[in-house]
Amino acid sequence: MPSRKDKHVKLTLSVNDRRRKKSECSFFFTNRYYQKEITTTFSTAKNALNVRLQQQKTMVKNITTAVVLITLLLGRTVVAGEITIASGAGYKQPLLEIIALYEKKSGKRITPVFGNMSHLISQAALSGKVSLILGDRKFLDRSGLDFSSFHHMGHGRLVLAYRKGIALESVLDIPGDSITRIGMPDSAKAIYGLAAAESLNSSTMMKKVHKKLLIFSTVPQVSAYLITGEIDVGFINLTDALWLKEKIGGYITVNEKTYTPVTIEVGVLRGFENDPETTAFTSFLKTETLHPILSKYGMK
Repeated sequence: MPSRKDKHVKLTLSVNDRRRKKSECSFFFTNRYYQKEITTTFSTAKNALNVRLQQQKTMVKNITTAVVLITLLLGRTVVAGEITIASGAGYKQPLLEIIALYEKKSGKRITPVFGNMSHLISQAALSGKVSLILGDRKFLDRSGLDFSSFHHMGHGRLVLAYRKGIALESVLDIPGDSITRIGMPDSAKAIYGLAAAESLNSSTMMKKVHKKLLIFSTVPQVSAYLITGEIDVGFINLTDALWLKEKIGGYITVNEKTYTPVTIEVGVLRGFENDPETTAFTSFLKTETLHPILSKYGMK
């Protein structure tokens, strides 16, 4: 038998946090009950630590993205005949294909930058070098930026994607015990984070799953964690799900009546409306040449 002094053994896990300096979990070695308590407490502490570490990784990625955008937009020299278009990260693949097609046909150069809409809008206002922004019209309208015109690109759709190794039949299944981690983009900064929050709040679902939620900066970050299996399911856009269909288990389309419609448009920032390079690109966006690309990524 351990002595009285040995009954209580403390393990402290240090976690940097502004609200508290450390989180403690205690281990007791007295009988079978406390042996069970060891397992439960350690598991809880381990999960909390993993979540915190993921949040710190996301924060570092956000800072890195902001630094890259500032460097790109403020530090680079604009080449004659070159324009810059900023886009929500969830539309990276279709935009890159559109740009490649335009550059091949015109011989002109387009520079794209990607991120969450909140960061892009801030950097566009700061740099004054972004000609066009592609994103949800709601975000563009409330951005505080002055747009001269908008060009409709298509409609966005929210889906719930799931990792390989599990099968999901309905969004209603996610409160179940088999789903432990749910990823979603930040509702204050990303188009599909807002859509996911609206959908979950349209019913009692948010109350049932809020403890399972892990918040990420962008759709691609949610997708990356799905691919590695670090989350079970994640709210992303149909465009990204179609691009990654071989790397994930599958996806379920979320009822469009549960969130505000996502209308994808390209806004022309005032001051660039008469720029010949900007005008040439926006004219290209209106052609039927783009229809196969937009259909391929579920935007039509």
